[in-house]
Order: sequence, then structure tokens, then C-alpha cells
Amino acid sequence: MKTVTATVSDPVGFHLRAAGRIVKLTKTFDSEVTIRYNGRSANAKSIMGLASLAAEFGTEVLIEVSGFDEDDALLKLVKLIEIDLAIAEDQQ
Repeated sequence: MKTVTATVSDPVGFHLRAAGRIVKLTKTFDSEVTIRYNGRSANAKSIMGLASLAAEFGTEVLIEVSGFDEDDALLKLVKLIEIDLAIAEDQQ
């Protein structure tokens, strides 16, 4: 298992659209992915679980990934949370 922190780049945090993008990405991996924020955790393949974390813009989330494709999953998920979510929100 590997863990890393990522800073939420989406100006409105983990809302349903952001959670949906995270779920769409994590479902492409066989690894188990958990995101922790403010003492709570959610399966990153569950849109409602992620949205319920209510992680806000600029806060850090802890990402835990376990599985044979964990390195690739971790890299892509950090990029999504720290960069791509902000870009997508700017284009709305």
C-alpha cells in the first residue's frame, strides 16, 4: 500500500462533478483506493462517499492505494485532484 497527500484544486471542493471524475478515473484501476479527509474516509470508487467528505478547496486529502497498479493509479489520481479538477472548473 502507498499513501500520499494531494491538495484539492477545484474551487468548490469535492462536489458531485469532481467526485464523479475521481470515480471515473479510479474505476479504471484494479487497486483499492481510499481517500481520507478530516477524520473520515471514503472508497474512491463511490461518488456519494467522496462527495460526503466535503473536502474544500486548498485542503489536503490523504490518498491510499493498494494493488498491483497502485503506482499508476496514485500518479494519475494526484494529477487529477491537484491540477485537472481546477482546469475543468475554469472551463465551465
